[in-house]
Amino acid sequence: MRFVIFGAGAVGSVIGAHLSQAGAEVLLIGDGPHVDKIRADGLKLFGRYGEFVTQPAACCTLDEWDFRPDDVVFLAVKTYDTPVALEQLADKVPADTPLFCFQNTMSNEDMAAERFSRVYGVALHLGARYVFPGEVSHLGGNTLVVGRYPEGQDETAEAVVAALNSAGREAILTDTIVPYKWAKFCVNLLNSPLAILGLSGAEAMNRLDTRHFLAEVFDEAQQVLSRAETPMKTLPGDRPLPQMVEWLRGAYTPKPLPERAQQVFPSMWQDIYCRRGRTEARYLNGRVAELGRRLSVATPVNALLPNVVDGMAERRELPGTYSLADVYRLLGRET
Repeated sequence: MRFVIFGAGAVGSVIGAHLSQAGAEVLLIGDGPHVDKIRADGLKLFGRYGEFVTQPAACCTLDEWDFRPDDVVFLAVKTYDTPVALEQLADKVPADTPLFCFQNTMSNEDMAAERFSRVYGVALHLGARYVFPGEVSHLGGNTLVVGRYPEGQDETAEAVVAALNSAGREAILTDTIVPYKWAKFCVNLLNSPLAILGLSGAEAMNRLDTRHFLAEVFDEAQQVLSRAETPMKTLPGDRPLPQMVEWLRGAYTPKPLPERAQQVFPSMWQDIYCRRGRTEARYLNGRVAELGRRLSVATPVNALLPNVVDGMAERRELPGTYSLADVYRLLGRET
């Protein structure tokens, strides 16, 4: 089995580095500077789970990929790039090629299932950062839940889980992946406010004003998903959504944070910081707002967030351009 990681950015490269270091055969497909550096000097990984350099194969385009029948594809592009990526894959590989979606949001597996017959969902509790070409950081989190989409499991899923565990990841096999994906979807709803405010997750959770604002974000999602009777299974290391809302609204005393915790930013913060021009906000907070409209549940905060963060992306504004007071003013409220 060879692992072909299409979209070797932060998450894809971290996963690929661990698999390669453990002896698995890996092919990374990424952008030119990243691939050139990997070919010249190897892929360097550092962070919470060690530091090493490994030598996976790497290429820039699907034309350079010599497809093999034992190839398993890990799709690790952002959701806004998924349609084009799937079109390219469909032109390259058979429709029964195993395709694992190492992605956030609830849109990717549905899109993949329109073109491929063997689709798998992966819910990740894993922080990754693309640092420089050829270098990535595994910030924290080490859990992956894997299952056939929309449900079930098979020998391929079992083999992938075994390989991930052999590489030191805490992979869990499930036959009900969708509830795990929804639970992780909810966790990622905080990505937009962190990008807007320029905060790490630890900083936002350590400030009373942002705690109360994040509680609103999650509470709107809780009301919408409860109305939709959406099943959720929380990943190890995360809080169930109702407990998260209660915790954020409860008594809390801010505490000193270690420097490292202040430097762990979500991928959307990185999108804004790197001025990539696009974010996944409409697939996250925007999805909550869309469901809310359909179910007659008010979601003013989640409806606003994609407009703000995508506007920042288009204008190439940096994280922290807006304060929480600015966001409340856009909502027509005082802090």
